[in-house]
Amino acid sequence: MSSVSIFPQTVTAQISSYQPDTVFGLCSTMHLGRKNESSIYRILFKFPVSIIPNQCFILKAILKIYIRYAGLLTPIAFTPYALSQDWSFQTVTWNNQPAYYPTVAGETKLIQKGDFHTFNITRMITKWYENEIMNYGLIIKSEELQDQSYMQINTDLNSDLSPVIEIAYTQKSKINIISSRYISGNEEIDTAGSYSFSSIVDISLTKTITCHIKNLGSTPVEVKYQTSPNGIDFIDDCSNPRILPGHEMIWLVPYSFAKYGRIAARNIDPTETSRIKIWYEAQE
Repeated sequence: MSSVSIFPQTVTAQISSYQPDTVFGLCSTMHLGRKNESSIYRILFKFPVSIIPNQCFILKAILKIYIRYAGLLTPIAFTPYALSQDWSFQTVTWNNQPAYYPTVAGETKLIQKGDFHTFNITRMITKWYENEIMNYGLIIKSEELQDQSYMQINTDLNSDLSPVIEIAYTQKSKINIISSRYISGNEEIDTAGSYSFSSIVDISLTKTITCHIKNLGSTPVEVKYQTSPNGIDFIDDCSNPRILPGHEMIWLVPYSFAKYGRIAARNIDPTETSRIKIWYEAQE
């Protein structure tokens, strides 16, 4: 698994219904939420995903912001939405603000006090990365129904408290399992106290797959097969897990069949490290 933090390439812009024709530009702090009926604030974010290599799965994407002030009497729900129109921080105002996709949203968070807050935007990033929708950035807003439900966000790009987008991804398997009637491939991964994961293998056009796994070290390793319908969300196969003694080999065949699969492995003794080798064998 690899990761990238997009900072300080994030561009932010504030828009305000109180000053509907004002361009605020790059401010060090911005407001978000509803002060009163005539003063509603929203914040737009734009950042690239082109720095993620080709042929990857997006495992998790998080937008992290720092709230300097939030004197809210009750928790208020804020949600990021993917924008469906382009914009520029040099020209965007309340009156010309871009539209957004109401069905392509990130995680809704209840916020009441100042601190770091994170929003899971994995689905949104995946749609941009896979070119399902254009990357015009996102907008954060509340339902905007309650007075005095606004807060102040740190947006100074030269600050340690500036907005950050953290994206974890993994390379799609380079093992071509579907190019002929019978194909095999192999890889090696290190193991430790927490789970390590193999490459994600697309087995959608195969009939069967068998995984032979050899423990290259001397300490026992727990291994299991995991399945996924989308290459992002994985669950354990029903036939799991197995204990693999040092320098020995076992084979696994998934009980259930899904489009994607991977091997998860960890050491029985969390203080030890080891390494396993995996052979994939599939029939088209």
